[in-house]
Amino acid sequence: MFRPLPSLLLALVLACAPGLDTASARAPSSGGYSRPSSSPSYAAPSARGSSGGYAAPTRRPSTGYSSAPSSGGDAAISRQSSGQALRSYRAGQAPSPAAPQAGYGGTQDRRPSTYGYNGSGGPGGGYGGYAQPRSWAPVYAPPAYGWAQQGRSFGVWDGLMLWSLLNSLSAPGHADFFYNNQNSPAYQQWRAEAQRAASTDPAVQARLAELDQRLAQMQGQPRQPGAPPPPAARSGSGGITPIIVVLLLGATFATLWYWRRQASATAAIPPVPAALAGSTLTRFRVGMTIPVDPTPFVLAAGATKIRPLDGGGMISVEAVGVLMDGTIPLNRLYLPGRDAFFQLHLGADGKPDECRYFSRIDQVTPASQEEWGAWLDPAQGMIGWPQFQTKDGKLYDRAWVPGGGRIEPRALKETIQDLKGTSSRELDSMLYMGPTGVASPAPAREYILVSAVDEGGQAWVDIHAGIDINPAALTLPSVALS
Repeated sequence: MFRPLPSLLLALVLACAPGLDTASARAPSSGGYSRPSSSPSYAAPSARGSSGGYAAPTRRPSTGYSSAPSSGGDAAISRQSSGQALRSYRAGQAPSPAAPQAGYGGTQDRRPSTYGYNGSGGPGGGYGGYAQPRSWAPVYAPPAYGWAQQGRSFGVWDGLMLWSLLNSLSAPGHADFFYNNQNSPAYQQWRAEAQRAASTDPAVQARLAELDQRLAQMQGQPRQPGAPPPPAARSGSGGITPIIVVLLLGATFATLWYWRRQASATAAIPPVPAALAGSTLTRFRVGMTIPVDPTPFVLAAGATKIRPLDGGGMISVEAVGVLMDGTIPLNRLYLPGRDAFFQLHLGADGKPDECRYFSRIDQVTPASQEEWGAWLDPAQGMIGWPQFQTKDGKLYDRAWVPGGGRIEPRALKETIQDLKGTSSRELDSMLYMGPTGVASPAPAREYILVSAVDEGGQAWVDIHAGIDINPAALTLPSVALS
């Protein structure tokens, strides 16, 4: 006879049953943030690690907004490490070719992946491995490795040639070439570049380890400094002699040197987008002081996460920026410290027709590829998900391209100008919004801007809160500034 389980035992069984709460148990998280689980129609994500204290939305997160390192040195180190993790994550997302190309004679025009190298030199190696030793033929490196591309010179040697030789060390004369020129400045420069790449790519590290092993076995043998590389791949009975190879490489180096010298002689200030200064009617410059109506900030106090303005309604612009979304420019006026900014869109008449104030509420530095996947995964990443949940549990709907299902973040490029000059950075951003719940004339909506920032080898995630500002509340210059 069937007897129902006691309620306590039944609850225990349900709690332990695998897969009953996959959305909460397997949700990717980073820095205390995760995808909201309030939409059951979305597919359950795969397991990923946490990042910076952000976790599954079913877990009640902390309401603090201070997960970023406090000191400048700690922040720089964390961002640099996070930048390496971001590059590794993006490299892992790049599609790998089905069949690597062995040389110029192949019918495919794709470049082989750096991943999947098995060290055997056989077919299927990540660097286009060969089934048997042969004279060197071009083996293309990933575009990110500028030091291994054609036209990158190390003395009279071409980066593509050195990369190709590194990937065919078993061929006659290839290891000898590196041994003969091991003490040359050109080899040392090339080796330093390769070593930097090896710090983030195990395949490059394996190739350099093999090179070092072969060089160690040759120690004590006479060297021939300046010895040319082995001949290029031959076709039929013809061929290219080492002298011709050296002459061709020398001519290439001389041409590149001349072009670079001409470019450096004629280059002026790095190109600055015209939109950086605003328009002919509304101009922006570093150091300008603007009076701001404090009313919206007073009315939004307690109802939003924005940080109020300092200075009694007068702001000083520390830096100006222009954010390009394709051909659409958005101007930014950064306040001192750059934790807050006004973002403006200029209409066809050159005057602002949209203005928002943003202040940073959190910053996360993902430390691994798994953490970056929590933010940028093509199917499940939080940046681009239909909703975003802040640490206090509040949900915000996607403002850019609203709807169901995740979409790719907006790929933006920002140019920033301050007293030191101009710099640029890349952002993958998405804007979210939710009601403030306060009556007019207080701001009706609060915005959350989430951006993965890649700048100068460093990377991090910024979370800003924002409100709408009447453009008329900003007393902007109406004439061109000298």
